[in-house]
Amino acid sequence: MLSIREAREADLPSIYRLSDAINMEHHVNMPKDFIKPDGNHDDESYWRRFLEDDSSAVFVAERNANVVGVISVSVSNKAPFPFLVSRPRAYVATIVLDKAFRGQGIGRHLMSAAEDFAKAKGASDIRLEVMAFNASALAFYEELGYENMSYRLMKPLF
Repeated sequence: MLSIREAREADLPSIYRLSDAINMEHHVNMPKDFIKPDGNHDDESYWRRFLEDDSSAVFVAERNANVVGVISVSVSNKAPFPFLVSRPRAYVATIVLDKAFRGQGIGRHLMSAAEDFAKAKGASDIRLEVMAFNASALAFYEELGYENMSYRLMKPLF
């Protein structure tokens, strides 16, 4: 049986495990940009910030008392740049599923929880970033109705 719920302090070890897994995928594909996880929970303050801030939330997917997925979402009323209109916008910062549980609809449930949180906080839209190497994630978001709104480009200088 699958349940989606807000994360608790006791979930942090499972969240760190999942975070290390996605960070390793990013490191393998973009080693110049992503640190190789070493299991020391260097991202603890990152996750605690989402847990402790009222404008943010962490949801976990739990199956048979095991956390198999996690998503973090925040809502900000302030525009990220002074030339943009200030309005409530939601941002999915991280979503990750245990590899053994991908393709089973769990990600959809986590995204739905994030979207519901964003709506409850008055967000007018929800945004996220996908790395170019992650074609399966991009296809997943497109299936959920997400659209490309910009391109983030990079050029190596050496």
